[in-house]
Amino acid sequence: MDLEELTQILGIEVQHDSSDSPIRLSQVNYITRMLELVGMSNCNPIATPVDPNVKLMPLTDGDPCIGNAKFQHNYLSGLGKLIYPTITTRPNLTHAVQHLSQFFIQPGPEHMSALKHVFCYLRGIISLGITFRGTGDLHMYSDSNWTSDTVDCCSITGYILYFGSALISWSSQKQATVVLLTMEAEYMALAKAICEAIWLRKLSSELGIPTNSPTTIFIDNQSAMHFAENPVFHAHSKNIDIFYHFVHECLASNEVILNHCASKKNVANMFTKPLAKLQFIALRDHVLSVI
Repeated sequence: MDLEELTQILGIEVQHDSSDSPIRLSQVNYITRMLELVGMSNCNPIATPVDPNVKLMPLTDGDPCIGNAKFQHNYLSGLGKLIYPTITTRPNLTHAVQHLSQFFIQPGPEHMSALKHVFCYLRGIISLGITFRGTGDLHMYSDSNWTSDTVDCCSITGYILYFGSALISWSSQKQATVVLLTMEAEYMALAKAICEAIWLRKLSSELGIPTNSPTTIFIDNQSAMHFAENPVFHAHSKNIDIFYHFVHECLASNEVILNHCASKKNVANMFTKPLAKLQFIALRDHVLSVI
């Protein structure tokens, strides 16, 4: 049976012109339909998915939106539509969706406005997508935003992982515990990133793609690097759970190595905090391309 060239699967458009050309994944049709369903197909486009000047807070007791089932349904419906492109072809939405998901139980007008802000952003960049080309080694970027949550002071972990030039994994997640130092938040983020790297190294090996060289992880905090590489410091940092000290073991086994990078060049920045327009676009263009 002669199958035709794959052009679409599960709402994802696939472009592959020849055997030696890159593979491009996008969701133009899905996003176009989504904007129509939420009534935002004619909205004015904006440059970033999150306004860095807006700080979202939970609703206070007595707010009229609490218990408004229709309002909550509309919020959850819109937010749910964003999750699929976020985990498939649009990693630039990851931080926005992670942040908005924290208010799904009791959303209010400010949260709905922030949600519509994301749709306005999508309206202007419908044709962006992920490009896979060539081969290479696994490498990744890790970052955190210390005590960024104004409600519980938890930090945000973000990482992004490449196979050669191909983006294959990304995450934005609130840390489970409050830490006292920026270094500790960075170290906990690094531990999460290494967990993902180790898992993907094993998966790659099972698929017949051995990873003989260590996975390089770029971080922008030198204190976290020194902490990971020098176990002498560990005795003075008991407030970090012992789980995270497996980082040192992974370094000792040469499964991963750490490299320092400037904060403005750390692509994982866009997964931990809202960024100004120029900085966001610069990092986004390292991740996505126009299809």
